[in-house]
Amino acid sequence: MGKIKIGIIGIGNCASALIQGIEYYRKTNNGGLTRPKLAGYHITDIEIVAAIDISKNKVGKDITKAIFENDLEPFITFANEINVPVVMGTILDGIIKETERVINPSSEPSVNFNEYFKSTGAEIILCLLPSGANNAVKFYAQEALKAGCAFINATPTRIATDEEISKDFLDAGLPLIGDDLQDQFGATILHKMILQQMIDRGIDIKESYALDVGGGSESLNTIYRTREVKRKIKSNSVAGALHIDAPIVAGTSDWVDFLENKRNTMLWIVGKGFMGSEIVMDIKIQTEDGPNGGSILADIIRVTKVALNQGDAGSIDEISAYGFKNPPKPPKNPAEASRNLANFILGMKREG
Repeated sequence: MGKIKIGIIGIGNCASALIQGIEYYRKTNNGGLTRPKLAGYHITDIEIVAAIDISKNKVGKDITKAIFENDLEPFITFANEINVPVVMGTILDGIIKETERVINPSSEPSVNFNEYFKSTGAEIILCLLPSGANNAVKFYAQEALKAGCAFINATPTRIATDEEISKDFLDAGLPLIGDDLQDQFGATILHKMILQQMIDRGIDIKESYALDVGGGSESLNTIYRTREVKRKIKSNSVAGALHIDAPIVAGTSDWVDFLENKRNTMLWIVGKGFMGSEIVMDIKIQTEDGPNGGSILADIIRVTKVALNQGDAGSIDEISAYGFKNPPKPPKNPAEASRNLANFILGMKREG
């Protein structure tokens, strides 16, 4: 069915996990993928053709070398480079004082991104910039639009949920996907699943929170730039989808440097059962930030290729609702999101 040619903006832990995963699954059929084959495409059909970053430690290096400048532990080794050097991006608001030392920005000049995307043959641009870099994310969305590329926004910046930007992509005949990537199995999805099961069993939810402590640069950005935005998105994603009339709080509470790429989530739920008997749940979840997004990204990239093949344009609700915390049209629950995605691949309309 051919390759899916993508460009990646932001060669951090999430990009590292995706790129390593593509190579990893060439050599093994071991589990870890939500969907090994999706719409006829395997994860190894994804081909990285363009890479952008602003770190001095990465710019100019082949992407197979640059990804190991992150704090994500290597899962594999590459026998050969793939001849995709990382080019210098535009910084805009991609750096704050607290992250400058971690990023170590390069002084190299940036390229003309419209021409760069066209020259590489990229058909989908995946934005993995840090939370809070709103101007940079919007800039790259426009550059992808000029180059005739679909755009996937993994950040909390409003892109797919922005009516004006969505209309621009619709008018250009290009798919737009986002916003704010949901992990394969993190606190948000688990929170929803447990609460849904409790509600289905007649439990009255009284209160709940899911608070993160992380050590990666994404957690650092969230603490200083988007803590309130992310908290609102996560809280609404949980409470809104399940129509719970109870205090629900979800978000990042602190940054701990020695956790590195790991994230600890404290999940607390209080409910009332038969005759008001109390049920209290106190759970700790530990995940790795980069790999936890890899499988969902692989699904989203492959279905975005389906959208391109089908001529779909503008914000694609079915893809966004499946893989993102803040899609234009949130699903009622994860099961509905999966059904709508399957129907989309088959060319059928969305539920609801």
